Amino acid sequence: MKKSLFIDICRENYLALMKMIEQTIKLCPDQLWADKSLQPQFWQEIYHTLYYLDFYFGTNWKKQPERFEVKENLGEVPKTILSKEELLSYLDEMREKCVNVLDNLTNEQIQGKNSYFWTGPTLSHKLVYNIRHSQHHVGKINNILSANGIEAAKWVIDPKKK
Repeated sequence: MKKSLFIDICRENYLALMKMIEQTIKLCPDQLWADKSLQPQFWQEIYHTLYYLDFYFGTNWKKQPERFEVKENLGEVPKTILSKEELLSYLDEMREKCVNVLDNLTNEQIQGKNSYFWTGPTLSHKLVYNIRHSQHHVGKINNILSANGIEAAKWVIDPKKK
């Protein structure tokens, strides 16, 4: 497969995924955002998803993203609640980071060894793993919305459409 085709496929799928995350943030009513009866809380599931998008766009798995002073661990109840605005801003940063990472990859890097060994042998494997992990959490987030009588985010086919 040509590098440009693989990168285009990744870009389209990442941007579609991020548009779905944006929809879930905007669809979530304030009373559900930090509902402590949900474990993890709605906002925390979104933060975890964005945190790991950030993490897997990195080049060293030992260096953790440091955007907020909140742990990404879904098993812990954080003291701080991140706002919709904070997570929308983080999402915008991830869109920009995604495009920058993808646009600057070489064939050698795409086919080269992946230091995030659990995601597969090459960087290509890691890029696909990252999409799968994130989409898993979007599904969980949509399930929370649906279970609370709120319309879930629409499936995004073309991320360029409004």
